[in-house]
Amino acid sequence: FHRRPGRADKTFVPRPAEFLRLQLRQRIAVFAATVAAAAVLALMGVWWWPAIFLALGLLVVLQRLAGKGRILDPGRLRRGILGEEAVADALEGLPPSYLVVHGLSTGRGDVDHVVIGPTGVFAIETKAWEGTFYRSRGQLYSNGKPADHVLRQARGAAGQVRQLLLAAGIDAWVEAVVVAARASVSRSPVRFQKVYVVSIKDVVDFITGQPGSLSSST
Repeated sequence: FHRRPGRADKTFVPRPAEFLRLQLRQRIAVFAATVAAAAVLALMGVWWWPAIFLALGLLVVLQRLAGKGRILDPGRLRRGILGEEAVADALEGLPPSYLVVHGLSTGRGDVDHVVIGPTGVFAIETKAWEGTFYRSRGQLYSNGKPADHVLRQARGAAGQVRQLLLAAGIDAWVEAVVVAARASVSRSPVRFQKVYVVSIKDVVDFITGQPGSLSSST
């Protein structure tokens, strides 16, 4: 990795949320290309009237796909980008002895943030949801709905980072951490099976306060 100018030594490229930015650019490109195709069809309607109906059909499909929560909705990606940037800013509060890598590609996906330091290795999954995360009957909930899939995502990310370390000859346990960038976390940090859910305001204290180390392999 290359150091980013003007940043502390512990922060390296790629910049936060680069994967989400790429997805956002791709969706904007698809949106623009569809609008352009509809415009061409509308112009063709001057000579061939059915083309106008094709243009209207494209615009209707585009409207549905770009609706809130749909595949081309840019809002969710923008919230994700802001969330990852907020967590990256929070991690700037770590001591210089910690290394932070943003947007680590594992070959099977993208890990939002990886922290390596005296207290161990941490794979961080950022969630930019609003509301509250809380534990109830051993499960994670967000705004009254089960959110255990978030825990599975975090465990998967930690497992991928651990495999990269093993391939490099480093046998270290990787803590799976979910950081709530916008939501509150009841009794943060909340511990689940091999996963912690932490509020963004608590993430630095959580990392620096862990008893583990790079020599851990349990």
